[in-house]
Amino acid sequence: MKTVLSIISVLILIFSSVGMASAQSKTTYRDASGRTTGTSSTNSSGKTTYRDASGRTTGSATTNSSGKTTYRDASGRTTGSSTTNSSGKTTYRDASGRTTGTSTKR
Repeated sequence: MKTVLSIISVLILIFSSVGMASAQSKTTYRDASGRTTGTSSTNSSGKTTYRDASGRTTGSATTNSSGKTTYRDASGRTTGSSTTNSSGKTTYRDASGRTTGTSTKR
């Protein structure tokens, strides 16, 4: 009985680890020659972490429940934000809240 419980515990641990790993998405960025220039990965809570080709964290992005995305540098300082309205127009702002640009989905 003790062995069965141990096996069940191990299986639960394995399956929960697989679930956490599959909840993450990873993107690799490459230059025109195919060399990796960086990566980004998004965890299960929606935080995207950006890394350079050597694996050093260069920044992150999180989106809150109202749709505002906040961008941070490697030290965690806010560098900017963006929001998208119901028409699909995204407004980008610097760390002081000044509008720096916009884009529209078509």
